[in-house]
Amino acid sequence: MGVVYQAHDPHIDRLFALKVLYPDLGNNKDFVKRFLKEAKAIGRFSHPNIAKVYDVGQANETIYIAMEYLEGEPLPKFTEKKRLGLEEITDLGVHAALALNYAHQKGTVHGNIKPGNIFIQPDGRIKITDFGIAYNESLSAHQKTQDKKTLGSLAYISPEQVIGQSVDGRTDLYSLGGLLYELCTGLRPFQGEDLAALFRAITQDNLTEPKIVNPAIPHALSQTIMKCLNKQPDKRFQRGRALAKDLKACLKKRKWILSRRQWK
Repeated sequence: MGVVYQAHDPHIDRLFALKVLYPDLGNNKDFVKRFLKEAKAIGRFSHPNIAKVYDVGQANETIYIAMEYLEGEPLPKFTEKKRLGLEEITDLGVHAALALNYAHQKGTVHGNIKPGNIFIQPDGRIKITDFGIAYNESLSAHQKTQDKKTLGSLAYISPEQVIGQSVDGRTDLYSLGGLLYELCTGLRPFQGEDLAALFRAITQDNLTEPKIVNPAIPHALSQTIMKCLNKQPDKRFQRGRALAKDLKACLKKRKWILSRRQWK
């Protein structure tokens, strides 16, 4: 989508991240209009797990967005050095689900929840980034290339996105389920050698349940992830808070079982 620079505002002595979108996006007037409108709305967000947007604008054909500068690293880099335990994964899911619930109540769908858009801070808290950017990006832009990076980025999109249907918050919950699936099993839920194979898998293939891939995954957590990844939006969690509630119950139950085992 663009290049990110670390910038400094000398007037208030604050670091921020400046994302400059690729020039070809600036040539699409419909995209620019939607993007600016969405980004300004996100600038009013105030949630501890969503990266803040300070400013957005356009200078000639250059579109930019000034965002909160985040210390830490994106989830993929973080997990290269440290594998998350099931409790940590479940806790991450709780906070992400609540952040998405907040955004959905404000009328905003992220549209591209994936590991690269989850930032892990030094204190372990997460921040979801790129709200308002991913949602406006055309799927066809990805279809111009079929490299591993592109396929990896599209591995979390929902069936309704693949077939061009309208999306709502349940799309984000599907993608979050795909992210949790990968964190728990080490595998993406659906894969393909090219876009056609990947899209066919997302829309048609049956998914192997997480606990079958990794028997250490509790049944309740496995079922929660499977519900997120249902191909029919009406059969998924309808709200982020409902998903968060189930994940909290999974976390509580697992901690109880572990503590009971230790007590014995």
